Order: sequence, then C-alpha cells, then structure tokens
Amino acid sequence: MVVPEEMRKLVRSVLVASISIALSSCGGAGGIGNGVGQGCNAQQGTTCQSLTFNGGSRTYLLHVPSTFQKNSGALVIVLHGSGGNGLGMEIGTGFSSLADKHGFAVVYPDGLFESNGGQTNWAYFFNDFTDDVGFFRQLIDALQSSVQPDPKKIYVTGLSSGALMSQRLGVQLSDLVAGIGVVEGVLFDNASVNSPPVPPALAPTSVLILHGDQDTTVPCCGTPTAASQDRTLSYWTGTSADNCLNFDTTALLCDSQGNITSVVEKDATNCLGNTEVKFYKLIGGIHTWYTVPMNVPGQVPFNPDFNSTTGITTTDALWNFFAAHPKP
Repeated sequence: MVVPEEMRKLVRSVLVASISIALSSCGGAGGIGNGVGQGCNAQQGTTCQSLTFNGGSRTYLLHVPSTFQKNSGALVIVLHGSGGNGLGMEIGTGFSSLADKHGFAVVYPDGLFESNGGQTNWAYFFNDFTDDVGFFRQLIDALQSSVQPDPKKIYVTGLSSGALMSQRLGVQLSDLVAGIGVVEGVLFDNASVNSPPVPPALAPTSVLILHGDQDTTVPCCGTPTAASQDRTLSYWTGTSADNCLNFDTTALLCDSQGNITSVVEKDATNCLGNTEVKFYKLIGGIHTWYTVPMNVPGQVPFNPDFNSTTGITTTDALWNFFAAHPKP
C-alpha cells in the first residue's frame, strides 16, 4: 500500500492529461523566432519558438543544453494531451532536466485549438482537423537546420492524445523518426466501421508503450472505436510495420472477454532495421505520466521488470529506450 506521504509525493509529481498552463504569444510570426522578451512562458534555459505553416504560426518550446553536440546529439519531441500545451509537458515530465544530464535537445510543441472538441489537440488517426503530420515534417526539417541533431536520433513521445499522435507520426513520419514512446495511448481512436485501415509505416521505427491497467480514459483493452493494446502491438510487430520475428511471449494482454490478463511485459525483437517493439503494463497505473519510481513492490504503479537499466520513471524509461534505438 502507498502510505500517505508517498501518496502526497505521487499527487505532486504526476502530470494529468488535462494540465493546462497558459502559453501566451510565443515567438514571431515568420520563420523560426526566439520569443524571449515577448511574453514568452518557458522555464530557464528553454526558449519560445515559432514557424509558419499553412499560413499560420505554430509555436513550440525548445530546450538545447549547453552540452548538446551538433550532428551527434539526439532530439526528442514531447507532445501534450488534449487541453494541454508544451509548457505543461516541460514542467510535468522533467524532460529538460534529463536533457541537461544527457546532452540531448527537447521540443515541446503546442497543439492547435480543435473547435469540435473545444480545446487544444492533435490530428491523430481519424481526427484530421488539421495537417499535423505536415507540420511535424516541417518542424523536424527546420530543427535539422537550426539545432542540427543527428538525423538518426530523432524521437517522438506523448501522453494521451499526444501518444495517439506519436503513433501516427511513427507510421507516417518514420522516414525521419527513429522511435516513438507511447504513454497511455493506442494506435487509433474515433474509428468507425467505414474508417480506412491504418496505412503501412513508411519505414521501421522502434516503439515503447507504457500503459496503466487502471486507465479508464484510454482502456488497455480498447473500445468499439479505439484500438486495444493487443491490436496496437499486432500492427507494430506485423508486416505493415516492423515485421518482428522474435517474441518473448505470445500471450495476450486482454482475454476474449476484454479483461486484462496477468501479462506485465511484451517484447518483440529481430525486427526490420534493428528496431524493437516493447510494452510495459503499469500495474495500478491510471491515465497519467509518472515521475515516481515504478519498481517498488506494493507501490502504485508497479512493474517488476523496471530497473536502473530500463529506467524506473516514465521519462527515464523513454530516454533509455530511445538512446538504445537510433536508426541504423
């Protein structure tokens, strides 16, 4: 059981998908601008930036540590959930602090306002209210010129709808993206019986999925219109994506009645392009991003396979996986 003090730490350290911290006019309207001194809301060492896409201004936060090495350092793109923004993700995930430690750059983009949903969001599969795939392609191209990361070390991760968008970018931007990290998200949502299938991935990409078994916002076993994690893994390990040959287990995460099984980890290797597809169940985990250790028996969430090598927090686990999976 989690004792009261541990629970208080948990409440302080997790990032719920609805986090919303106002991000005022960030950067200039044209090209890539530094918005410092223009009402920019960012943590120390992070700058507000913008670029023009489809006739409008798209904003993002950029954190480049002093230890970042051009042409060899990695770039991690971190996506907020619906109703959130880049600043909320920077504060809630701790990715900038980890970047300072390991010398990689981080980008926190802002989603656009979706009038149908009444909040900021991303155009994940079957939610095409804007061309976010085109935006991210232009963003990566721009950062390749300005920040100059190693083109084989570009990664995308996100929470909730940001996780769904990460999945889409892993499919349609995998010619640029080496790996994706999915936190409480599945391959698609909002699908109907008339929806087209998810297209084949442009190139192999490594995939790490972290999902709480108590997530009621994006259920692990899916819904009539949203993919389950079993279906998500089947896509990534199958011939449409990484075409993996070795599996540590063929057991399913959900039984035929849609109940979660006892499986806590799945790993597929010997995939195209030396990629890997890995899933960790967060026992007792809910729809959030955890910065508390997840390897403590009796504490929520928990996974017995987490250790200092895999990482014991959400952010650590994602970075450790990314660092081990550049494009060949």
